[in-house]
Amino acid sequence: MSNSEPVAFSVPAAPNDDSIRVIVVGTAIAVDNFVATQHRLGFAEVLAWSPPLPTPHDHQVMRILTKRLSLQADRRSP
Repeated sequence: MSNSEPVAFSVPAAPNDDSIRVIVVGTAIAVDNFVATQHRLGFAEVLAWSPPLPTPHDHQVMRILTKRLSLQADRRSP
């Protein structure tokens, strides 16, 4: 596939209103480094991320994290 062709890509919605999806795309080394950094910062365990998944771009992978957030404080009435 040529890099100039548009690529249709669908990501399922987060499972509920208190969840986010984080998608990291890049070379395998860059993506793994990002995931490890997020672990060191306390954001997410390495095993919480998906395994490396193929992308339509040569030499790139993606990993997806679904994380539930605590939004109760944000739902207060003004």
